Amino acid sequence: MNIKSLLLGSAAALAAVSGAQAADAIVAAEPEPMEYVRVCDAFGTGYFYIPGTETCLKVGGRVRFDANYGNVYKTNRAGEGTFTNTRAELYVSSASDTEWGALKTNMTARFDYNPHNTASYPDATRTRLMVATIDIGGFTFGLQDSLYEQLLGYAGNVINDDVINYGPSEVNQIAYTYKADALTAFISLEDDGQNKRDTLAYVPDHHNSDAPNVAAGIKFDNGTFMAGVTAGYDESMEEGAVKARIGYKTGAFNLFLMGGWNTDGDTYNNYAPGSNYGDATIGWGDWALWTGGGYKFSSKLAMNAQVAYTDSKVFEATANLAWTPAAGFLIQPEVTYVNIDDVPGKGEQDRWEGIVRFQRTF
Repeated sequence: MNIKSLLLGSAAALAAVSGAQAADAIVAAEPEPMEYVRVCDAFGTGYFYIPGTETCLKVGGRVRFDANYGNVYKTNRAGEGTFTNTRAELYVSSASDTEWGALKTNMTARFDYNPHNTASYPDATRTRLMVATIDIGGFTFGLQDSLYEQLLGYAGNVINDDVINYGPSEVNQIAYTYKADALTAFISLEDDGQNKRDTLAYVPDHHNSDAPNVAAGIKFDNGTFMAGVTAGYDESMEEGAVKARIGYKTGAFNLFLMGGWNTDGDTYNNYAPGSNYGDATIGWGDWALWTGGGYKFSSKLAMNAQVAYTDSKVFEATANLAWTPAAGFLIQPEVTYVNIDDVPGKGEQDRWEGIVRFQRTF
């Protein structure tokens, strides 16, 4: 047998084997159609459609680490020394179109780890539900900061902006908000609950509510100039408060002035020893003022300052630098000084606090 015959015979054998294998070949089934996640831009940046539905979902959050020396919220020795706190927040929002307009939900869960927690929070880890709302047709149902506080803003862009408190924070509520171009107005019924320190009248006494608190407000804001007023009535304390604010923004500069007046007039509000706010917090008296502003040196560096003063002769001044070396990453050192003219049993008192914050928002 010569080489040519051997090659021809091998080729025939291979062809026979290939034909047999081809006869037994298994044809793969067609793959199922893949449903990709679709971007939902009808409700703003960051939303995507939940696969198989017409509901849009948005997920975000932030992680924060604070290190501070001193505590301007405390009047006792617990305010001395070095403190740290680590916080994580998770934001989840949904939105869909209905015949009643956009149906939205918002949820914010907060987790804090503070090894210096007091007897009120003996576990170093504290979990809180900050926001849980349903919005449709201008109505809001659920838990969020009072619109008495939200509508006009949270004083200055500083960490310690509420040493002199300017309104109730998380409360269950039913609210209606009207928006038309630069005009926003609201009215709300709010349940401040039992053992809540944040009342519209800034009175910390603990009461069960027979009826909800009432708040209302109106604001004009065209992006450059802002002016607004809010008012509220605390049913359990039978006291009320009113607050007004004006603001101005142009280019890299912004400035605001806010004032409040309440019918209670207390100058010193005692809280339970060991509470999250120390053994006592100073009240307004009849009125309080906040002013401040900020300036952006560049897209990555800004400064902010706030000054506040009350009828009860409490002075507060805060300033910080806000540096964002990368998108979503903030490094913010801040210094706060507080002078209280007369702390019962202690006389005049000065408080200092220095803090540095590292925060990643996504």
